[in-house]
Amino acid sequence: MIKSIFIHALVFLCISSLSAQSLTQVSGTLTGEDPNEKLAYASVIVRQDALVVETVITNDKGEFKIEGIKTGKYTVEFQFLSFENATVALDVDGSKSNINLGTTKLKSNVTSLNEVVVTSETSQLALKLDKKVFDVGKDLISKGGSATQVLDNVPSVRVDPSGSVSLRGNSNVLILINGRKSGLTSIQGLEQIPAETIKSIELITNPSSRYDASGSAGIINIVLKKNTKQDLSGSMTLSTGIPADHRILGSINYKKGKFNLFSNFGVRYSDYVGLNTRDQVTTTNGNPLFLTQREDQDRHDDGGLVYLGLDYAIDDNNSITTAFYRNQTKDKDTNTFNYEFSGADNRHIRTIADSEEKRSYNQLEFNYTKTFKKPGQKFTIDGQYDFWDSTKYFNIQRRTITPNNGDQSIINTKSNRGNDDVVIQADFVTPLSKTSNFETGVKVEHRIVSTDFAANEDVNGVLQPIPGFNNGLDYREQIFGGYVQYGDKINKFSYQLGLRTEYTTIQIKDQNTRNVLRDSTYTRLFPSVNLNYALTEKTTAQLNYSQRINRPNLFQLNPFPELQDFNSRIFGNINLLPSLTDGIELGILSKVKGLVLNPSLYYSRTKNNFQYFTSQNDQDVFEAVLVNLDEETRFGLEISAQYAPTKWLSLNAVINAYSFDQKGNVGTTNLDYSNETWTATLLGQAKFPKNFTLQTKFEYQAAESDAQTHTKSFYYLNMALGKSLFKNNGSLTLGVSNIFNTRKTRETTTGNDFVVNQMTNFNAARWNLNFNYRFNKGKNRKEHQSNRE
Repeated sequence: MIKSIFIHALVFLCISSLSAQSLTQVSGTLTGEDPNEKLAYASVIVRQDALVVETVITNDKGEFKIEGIKTGKYTVEFQFLSFENATVALDVDGSKSNINLGTTKLKSNVTSLNEVVVTSETSQLALKLDKKVFDVGKDLISKGGSATQVLDNVPSVRVDPSGSVSLRGNSNVLILINGRKSGLTSIQGLEQIPAETIKSIELITNPSSRYDASGSAGIINIVLKKNTKQDLSGSMTLSTGIPADHRILGSINYKKGKFNLFSNFGVRYSDYVGLNTRDQVTTTNGNPLFLTQREDQDRHDDGGLVYLGLDYAIDDNNSITTAFYRNQTKDKDTNTFNYEFSGADNRHIRTIADSEEKRSYNQLEFNYTKTFKKPGQKFTIDGQYDFWDSTKYFNIQRRTITPNNGDQSIINTKSNRGNDDVVIQADFVTPLSKTSNFETGVKVEHRIVSTDFAANEDVNGVLQPIPGFNNGLDYREQIFGGYVQYGDKINKFSYQLGLRTEYTTIQIKDQNTRNVLRDSTYTRLFPSVNLNYALTEKTTAQLNYSQRINRPNLFQLNPFPELQDFNSRIFGNINLLPSLTDGIELGILSKVKGLVLNPSLYYSRTKNNFQYFTSQNDQDVFEAVLVNLDEETRFGLEISAQYAPTKWLSLNAVINAYSFDQKGNVGTTNLDYSNETWTATLLGQAKFPKNFTLQTKFEYQAAESDAQTHTKSFYYLNMALGKSLFKNNGSLTLGVSNIFNTRKTRETTTGNDFVVNQMTNFNAARWNLNFNYRFNKGKNRKEHQSNRE
């Protein structure tokens, strides 16, 4: 079905791309009355008569670029809070492919600050050709939460109960923060980033060679907020919820002259309640054995964070930024397992596992940026140092309830993890002509990770090591990367060609024996191609190709399991090979009045793709091992749409359907499998009188399967109601996620001599009440001055 849709849509897109007309690029810079005051994130609106043709925002340097302006007469309007609007005339006659409007200065407005009229409003989800941008500031549902909740609310993105993030159903995704790798993107790290510190989420499904080659599904870039307001400003958020979820988050920023100080801080106290059930039937020597297992999770997290940074403008062309982030958490969990065996062996075993984990994460950042007299020419150097550690104690009390024969044991485990990661990157961008652009850059990353695990059992009051569970690994990884990229525009056609190379060395040592378990070195080339063609004034087609890599991390390579559940184990694979993916995507972006439509067809082919293979050992314990399959191919169709039928109602819908074909073997077991699945997400936002806003998110995930596991379909609904207060300086939001408690993962795993049915309910409905207040002393001072005058 999906392959047929893919072919028909491909034919349609090819037929539609047979027209030509010259288009012009318009650029410029926006500043205040002081030329050093670059106005970042200001609105630039192109109008033809009363019709809005295009709207963009300026970047951090106040620069803007508008692509694809047709021949005609226009006006360009500049808007920025606390400044008077400015308008310039624009005459595009087709003789120039690039028009630079130069520097436009806006005058400070001190008399009309109390009457700000919003002439247009961006949507929560902005559709662009090369990416989708989710505006977190308009996301009421995740307010008071973390980056995990924010990502889970973004269409096409899913966060499963274990915290694993996937894009379009593919978990091999690279997560960046402000365009860079960070230890904060780990499962635990994302939970520590407050939603209030996030500006937007960018989804890049087919990245260019500028980006790291990791992540076959694409890139999710988390863009953090940065202070752009003059003088003293900040915000405070108070949050409470059921189950207990109490947070205090704030920011204080000061910007004056060449200096910009920015900070974020917060503390949290959160409880989580989860439920996992498991029903399995195994056959041993022709005799069936039944197990009913229930795990009740009672989790509690405490955390505190601080983020301090400084921007310093040395002069008009040189600036530096330094920042430090620290996050410290303490988790206390109690997991109660009840195992009830029946059949040839009737027993009831109860296990109570208490754990305590302390984590400390630190990150140092540095950036130097140099601009030149030539517009668009820029050189940057970025440095980042991550260092973190965690220690987890896990105490397990195991007792046989039936028959009550006094059988019990006490097991203590301890795991330590540490990481040091240094990254240095340099990039240079320069225009070669009015339409062409050249980029190049190099990157060096050096990472050292250590992990060790110890398990001891109390035998007659004496702790003795448990064989097979005392181990440690040292992991060392180095990646040297470089890229070149060239782009140009010819009338309605534009292109960008890139090539990236990455040299990788990985070494893993056993801490106990000092033996080298793995030592591998390889070099890969990663080409990328981005083609754009303007079909009409408001419809553009894009064709992208890129090759990407998925390197197994230490957890996926670690051949030693950790002891938590007596019935199952998860193993890494020291011999796991990196997977390589070739991906191609064809998309169209069309804007017609209140409707924005973005259909995309995509195909990928992955060699050595990863998949877990489940089997039983001689002690009837289930073992899941990560293995390489031969290859996987995917055909997919994703349709994203925005529709605003009225000023008070906006709708965003995303439907993604794909089929996949896997081939591979594990020993004598054939894992060839083909299947289809689809997902649908609907976001709605309605504005009511008295500054009330209602937001909803509905998501449906259809059933999906692989060679061993079938996952049933599920759906869930999130809602939030918000009200603006204190002349839009404050807001009060009541939100609920998984309101009907329908977000439950149900899986059936089948093997030669077993069938396992599992249900995971990581969280039932969660209610949150949030109050946020923003202040700007500089703005208030101008208001007082205006009143005196």
